[in-house]
Amino acid sequence: MKKKIFRFAFVLGIIVSLASCLSSDYAHKMVVDENVPADQNVTVTFMSNARNGWFEIKEWNNKNIKDGLYGETGSDFGITAVLTVPAGNTSFTFNVNFSFSTFTGIKTYQLKNIELNYDLELGKKYEISGTSKPLDSRNGNEFFVGIYDVTNDKTLLKEWKLGETE
Repeated sequence: MKKKIFRFAFVLGIIVSLASCLSSDYAHKMVVDENVPADQNVTVTFMSNARNGWFEIKEWNNKNIKDGLYGETGSDFGITAVLTVPAGNTSFTFNVNFSFSTFTGIKTYQLKNIELNYDLELGKKYEISGTSKPLDSRNGNEFFVGIYDVTNDKTLLKEWKLGETE
């Protein structure tokens, strides 16, 4: 009986360990300026998913970071990117895609070379994510990107309209 319980517990332990590995969030991560002390940096997470925006970050403060962030694999659909950047006035340039299921398949709207500028405050954590909102009187959507303070709760700080469907 003890042997059966041990085997069950052992197998259960392996399953739980493997499940936690599979469910852990994978993210592209990068410290954009290694010369800045860690206590002078903030974290900016670009949240990616098909409907609310899939981000491909290209530049930070006009410096190309795409290859350093994504490496040889390139940007992966739906994978977040976590950047450690110096606090202060910061700009990011990125592409963002929004995808929707339609009767004929999936329709993707590509918005290229979007520049976002924001003054990042020391001691805070930020999240950048997209959203789409239905147009009032027509079929279609408006596309937005927002920056959120996620230090304690998720608080929208600013939102930029990027465009809309035709």
